[in-house]
Amino acid sequence: MINLQVKYFRTYSRALSIITITVLLMALCPKEATADFPEEKPGAKAASLGYSTTAVVDGWSLFHNQAALGYINNPWVGVHHENRFISPDLSFSALGGLLPVKVGTLGVSVKRLGFSQFSQTKFALAYGMKLAPTFSAGVQLNAHHVFIAGEYGSAMVLSAEAGLIYSPNDNLNVGFHIVNPTRSRLYDDERIPTLLNLGLAYGIGDMVMVTSGVEKNLDAAFSFKAGVEFEPVNSLFFRMGMATDPSLLTFGVGYYLPKVHIDLAFSRHEMLGYTPHFSLSYTFGTSTGNASETEISQQ
Repeated sequence: MINLQVKYFRTYSRALSIITITVLLMALCPKEATADFPEEKPGAKAASLGYSTTAVVDGWSLFHNQAALGYINNPWVGVHHENRFISPDLSFSALGGLLPVKVGTLGVSVKRLGFSQFSQTKFALAYGMKLAPTFSAGVQLNAHHVFIAGEYGSAMVLSAEAGLIYSPNDNLNVGFHIVNPTRSRLYDDERIPTLLNLGLAYGIGDMVMVTSGVEKNLDAAFSFKAGVEFEPVNSLFFRMGMATDPSLLTFGVGYYLPKVHIDLAFSRHEMLGYTPHFSLSYTFGTSTGNASETEISQQ
């Protein structure tokens, strides 16, 4: 009798795990591309701006547009965490680091989404450099690992991404970024999404930055994004943003010490609810002054 109960419990647990994984993938992937594994985007600042950060230059650009690494002049490390839709089973964390070299900047990162029955991990090595005083480019090589409990097992595949940033003046950046141009697949019917991003970041005076962008998943509809950042007093930032398909409303705050940056954000999905985001980063070797984040191009 006990053996039958244990067998029933194991069967029930496996079925529940499969259902949970299916719901997770359907919830996180675009409506028209449920065969794609989601591409997670770390950084509470990015979240609070509606993820319209393709043209924004800072340490978190390691995850959004590697071309920005060409403007980074100091070593940097950052950590990010969020519970998607306030669910411990949808925990998402990321860690990244930047190291300027003789020409350009190297970056390494890892991010992980999931729980004991399902996890998606991405390891990456990036490099960005200036090709001209107003133009930079970056590339990244990724290793994706997906684990699904039970008979599904795990899979690993390589992919790449690349970006460009054009900065005609100190107030304007134009960015382009592509993810997985080779259309790499994890399984026969599941692929790494191919994403095209085009974005703008514009600084208005010393207090305001406006961002906007459009993202195209080749297997889904266009997504439009926009955000605004306001610095009413030195080192304190208020942000808000939005995105479409899926519909997101976002807001957040940031407080920047000379070397330590703290960012907090909340996003609201049209159907699945709220997600809290927290990021902490440290920049090595900076001066004692606080550089305004509205100086969007760190030239």
